[in-house]
Amino acid sequence: MAEVMAVESMVEAEWILEGGYWTKLRFPFQLANGSWSDIDVLSYQPEKKHLVISEVKVRGPKQWVGAYTEDTKQNYGSILDYDGNNYFSLIRHLPRCCEDGVVFDSFARSVKRLTFQLVSNYVIDGLLKAEAEQEVADAIKESPDVPPIKVDVVLESTLEVMARVIKKERTCNQGRRYGHPLLDMARELNRYLEPTIRYAGRGSAKTDAVKKQALWPLWDALESGRPFAVVGDRPAE
Repeated sequence: MAEVMAVESMVEAEWILEGGYWTKLRFPFQLANGSWSDIDVLSYQPEKKHLVISEVKVRGPKQWVGAYTEDTKQNYGSILDYDGNNYFSLIRHLPRCCEDGVVFDSFARSVKRLTFQLVSNYVIDGLLKAEAEQEVADAIKESPDVPPIKVDVVLESTLEVMARVIKKERTCNQGRRYGHPLLDMARELNRYLEPTIRYAGRGSAKTDAVKKQALWPLWDALESGRPFAVVGDRPAE
């Protein structure tokens, strides 16, 4: 079985911060033909009976980012038509995951809501995201082997998830380390984003100077890798 990627751990980290979710990385399951596959991240909230099946797809060179825009839709069709084989292959196996004895002994008793989450190096135009997610959800629900439960779909980039993990950790009241590499990395980043400065002397001028110095390596790294100005430019949602 392949090793766990950092992006998978990042997806898991967000569901841990969500509260009440049990998580499992690289959950293996057997297909009807006898071969094996796995779910990148499996998350479950027992009180809500909410099952999240997360697929992580990051492909191409390290700076490659795909796009789904109005031009993409006009030229290639729906999000499933133009790239389904590459990024949506797992939805073919979702009916198998809904069978008794695969994830749960009794799927119907255990799950009231099913979420399929795809995290990838694709950026979807904010004006098309709801439509794209609904197209994938409809494709899942059309399968006769998927039980009649609430099904929703979340399509987002790795950076969207990373940003939310940082933001959620910042408001978390846990005072000690998590013992989870991605959560502890977010914890250290937040330490310097909102620090309590000690031993710098009295007065905001002295503490503010330390805050700026502490953050300088981060701003320098971000600025040196930024090919165009993005401050104040926010895409439509």
